[in-house]
Amino acid sequence: MNALCAPLAPYGAALLDEFEGRRRESLYLRSSLGEEDDLPVEVFFRGEDGLFPFEPPALESCAGRILDVGAGTGVHSLFLQEWGLDVTAVEIVPEAAEILRRRGVRQVLEGDLFELDLARFDTVLMLMNGIGPVGTLSSLERFLARVAGLLEPGGQLLVDSGAASPAAHVDPAAWPPPTPEAYPGEAWIQLSYGALVGRPFRELYLDPDTLRRKAEDAGWRFGLLFEEEGGYLARLVPGESQSR
Repeated sequence: MNALCAPLAPYGAALLDEFEGRRRESLYLRSSLGEEDDLPVEVFFRGEDGLFPFEPPALESCAGRILDVGAGTGVHSLFLQEWGLDVTAVEIVPEAAEILRRRGVRQVLEGDLFELDLARFDTVLMLMNGIGPVGTLSSLERFLARVAGLLEPGGQLLVDSGAASPAAHVDPAAWPPPTPEAYPGEAWIQLSYGALVGRPFRELYLDPDTLRRKAEDAGWRFGLLFEEEGGYLARLVPGESQSR
């Protein structure tokens, strides 16, 4: 049996192999929601023709100094940069940070959003289930407080997500048991790529009503910019006291 590696190591290795033209394996995802599938790695390098419907309104809503959190390979940062906007990309995965630099993103920071010493921004952008890294509903308040501290007065958080859709064939014995108060969108994810098998990690899928309620309880204004079956794009603006 392969020893488990860092949770996102398979993702990073697959991205770098794809970027350098040597990928031979599939990036495989297992989820406590029942999803088990190969991930098309090329989608992480998509161009304008491959954007998902929620992405254009998110990019068009960006303004001022922008922090692209979980920037991946730079799909969004490169668009914004080409439009003449001031964008800083943040990535916790070393291979992704390397790809960002090699693809020409001018401002790249490698590390954890909670640990980096960051300036203030007008827009914090988090896309592709951008709320996912929050992990659990109980962590949402801490996350919102951190983002509020990064925003200039009147700044905005643009983030997408969607309600969880558990499959009928989920094997609960394959994953850590949920606590009695667990929110249904608190998923476990495990990635593998060839011999690399990552440790399971938490991923949050958050329905818009819950995000609205939690955000408003924390003093944020909530608005929907886009919604379709299975997903939405939200714009959140902290109250004056929250952004200081």
